Amino acid sequence: MLKFRNKEINIEEVNSVLSLSKRILKLLYVVMIVAIVFLASVLLKDWGVFTFIKTLLSVISPLFIGFIIAWLFNPAVKKLEKKKIPRIAGSLIVYAIFLIFLVVFIKILVPTIYIQLNELVGNLPEIFNEVKLATNKLFESLNDMNGIDLTSVKVNLFTTLENWFTNFTTSLPEFILTVVTSFFSKLMTIAFGLIIGLYMLFDFDSISKHLISLLPKKHRKDADVLITDISTEVRKCVNGTLTVASMVFVGDSIGFAIIGLQAPLLFGLFCGITDLIPYVGPYIGGIAAVIIGFSQSTFTGVMAIIICCIVQCLENFVLQPLIMSKTMKLHPVTIIIGLLIFEHFFGIVGMILATPIIALLKVIYYFTIDKLNLFNDEVVED
Repeated sequence: MLKFRNKEINIEEVNSVLSLSKRILKLLYVVMIVAIVFLASVLLKDWGVFTFIKTLLSVISPLFIGFIIAWLFNPAVKKLEKKKIPRIAGSLIVYAIFLIFLVVFIKILVPTIYIQLNELVGNLPEIFNEVKLATNKLFESLNDMNGIDLTSVKVNLFTTLENWFTNFTTSLPEFILTVVTSFFSKLMTIAFGLIIGLYMLFDFDSISKHLISLLPKKHRKDADVLITDISTEVRKCVNGTLTVASMVFVGDSIGFAIIGLQAPLLFGLFCGITDLIPYVGPYIGGIAAVIIGFSQSTFTGVMAIIICCIVQCLENFVLQPLIMSKTMKLHPVTIIIGLLIFEHFFGIVGMILATPIIALLKVIYYFTIDKLNLFNDEVVED
């Protein structure tokens, strides 16, 4: 305690007031930055700048693809460097393994899925009739038990199913044609991306250092720390998620083939892709397989449920703890909110990319908080 003109000054209260004032000023600073960014985004949208940026990104997409590939393969090349293998030779080895795996995967999987998809499309009318018959029996049993007339509900449900089936059968060929056309139209872009990625991989660390050197000297160290943290955390998230999804694909495909489900590879691949979506993904993939299973027979439907449950349990209690134990930990509520936002703006692709992007944003958030000392107590010395 200090005395000033016969009044006592409480140093702790002064420290508290100063600390609170600094926090408020820093928060106002952040709010001001957010407001400026929002205003700038509105103006840029009105001026058509976003359209220009979208076109520009489309043009330089091979560069982006190449950077992602080099970023993914860089750790493997570094491990080969530690074993005294020159970086260029290690890059060529990693690339060769990747391309061989990709060619084998496409040659084996694509024709098989195409055949199974054709069989599934040919059996869709029979599947629909089986679903309709099973639904009709279900409503009849409910009427007998409860004595309630559910005819109107049944009619509405059948109408909805028929409309969905009609839309599905008419839009599926067009969808497949669109996907194939889009793939071949982007084939040259992908090829250029692979070539650029190989050259980037030859000297990836130097590229990162060169980009950092473009920044002012006083910010280079912070930028290097931030980029390293982002790269580490996002890589953990991506590698772990892809590994788990691949194992789900293999497990579901084998299980569906054993129980005799139609198009087992197709539904296994669908389950693997949807497993990239946290929490809701496994259910999206499993429901489609279970519906087709019950359309074949009750036994197949029940077994499809069992297979999905077994694979999901293995994922939750074995794969996730072993593979994902080192990935960035995100609160379920945070991920679900992110899924809703990204699904609204970017659809299914946004849901798949939501988790890595949220992991990236979390690293940036903590870095910003740490640099601005928003939540650190600063006190005046006695």
